Amino acid sequence: MKKLFLLVVVVFFSTALFGQTNPTNSEPVFTTTESMPEFPGGQEAMYSFITNEIVYPQDAREKGVTGTVLVKFVVEKDGSVSNAEVIVPLYPSIDKESVRTIMAMPKWKPGMQEGKPVRCYYNIPLKFWMSKKDIKAAKKQAKKGQ
Repeated sequence: MKKLFLLVVVVFFSTALFGQTNPTNSEPVFTTTESMPEFPGGQEAMYSFITNEIVYPQDAREKGVTGTVLVKFVVEKDGSVSNAEVIVPLYPSIDKESVRTIMAMPKWKPGMQEGKPVRCYYNIPLKFWMSKKDIKAAKKQAKKGQ
């Protein structure tokens, strides 16, 4: 099958809001901190992890679905990832795969506020992309399977 391309673009969106609470935990969840959470090994390691972990869903490939999903999650005080949710959806199976990939991440270096680890929101846009040639091939393959 033709090689599919997955371009992962990671952009951090920060705002000036502090101390939002999460209904499942009474501790505040910060949107910005003095020291923001960091993926182990930095952004390049995060790109590599996502690229190796994520799977372009077959149904989305067959339909030629491309675009960007924005996932929001919490980096906990211990560095674990929780509460991943899609805030800008694309396609159901792609949205589900995006959340699964984020939840599979290893522990991060947590955000710090006043020298203490804190819970912090983090947003990652994941771009799913195929060339026009790959879209045509996937659609043709899907028609053969019907």
